[in-house]
Amino acid sequence: MREDIKSFNLSGMGYSASLVAVDVVHKSYKNANVVVVSTESIAPNWYCGKEKAMMLTNCLFRSGGCSMLFTNNRTLQHQAKLKLKHLIRTHIGSSDKAYECCIQLEGESGYLGFRLTKHLTKAAAIAFTMNLQDLAPKVVLSLREIFHYLVASRVRNRTSTKSQKLGAVGIGLCLKAGIEHFCIHPGGRAIIDGIGKSLGLSDYDLEPSRMALHRFGNTSAARFWYALGYMQAKKRLKKANKILMSGFGAGFKYNNIVWEVLKELDDANVWKDCIESYPPNNTLGNPFMEKYSWLNDECLSFVRLDFSQIFA
Repeated sequence: MREDIKSFNLSGMGYSASLVAVDVVHKSYKNANVVVVSTESIAPNWYCGKEKAMMLTNCLFRSGGCSMLFTNNRTLQHQAKLKLKHLIRTHIGSSDKAYECCIQLEGESGYLGFRLTKHLTKAAAIAFTMNLQDLAPKVVLSLREIFHYLVASRVRNRTSTKSQKLGAVGIGLCLKAGIEHFCIHPGGRAIIDGIGKSLGLSDYDLEPSRMALHRFGNTSAARFWYALGYMQAKKRLKKANKILMSGFGAGFKYNNIVWEVLKELDDANVWKDCIESYPPNNTLGNPFMEKYSWLNDECLSFVRLDFSQIFA
């Protein structure tokens, strides 16, 4: 590229590379036009050993990628489709277990690979809760909803043990008060279902992420934009709507971005040749993963959060 073009390589950011790149754009140069290129995992990470914790990544990732044009030049705002409203990043790499739960290293047999440990779900839960402490009061919940939750929590603490386990969703907390659309980390079925359950989302809310995973597989950092493209192809995005992109990555980190739609979006994209056939009527389950992947059950466990921690 030309000498006046600044280039940054965010390799190693994992799933969160796209959202981290947006933060780099937001906090760097003024009046700049920036192209962010997001791809699947392109490193030579095929693991040839026998450790189960390092074999999973061999079947997770698919080939795909996309590019987006961003600008912080106010003179171009009339051409923009989306406006960045909030960006909250949480990093808990100071914890050794969190840092090592998703890491590249050599196994006992000497083969280089990417290890995913069972602490991954616990690290995700911690980072998820910490991130929502900053995000929820700003965009997800109104003052009325926060007041309602605090009052309901006091009542809940005086009732039976069963009701105490209901959490935020069980007492009627509306986490969708300020968000119309959700791009949930489509890294796997259990991840989508787990985060959806913890946030009280419906099948309609989770449909874009589920369909992106169904058609394209796990495309790593590019996955959010496939889900966003699905919403656009379905003509769901209306002016003034808010979109939440939520996902985590190695490090360990959790990131949330909120966008505002500036105009109705119905441009043709990668979904144009098949959008009429989605969602399919048949089941989207994967029998092999359901039988052999510990992530399915483990990932569901991290969603059992008590949202009282958010407002403690």
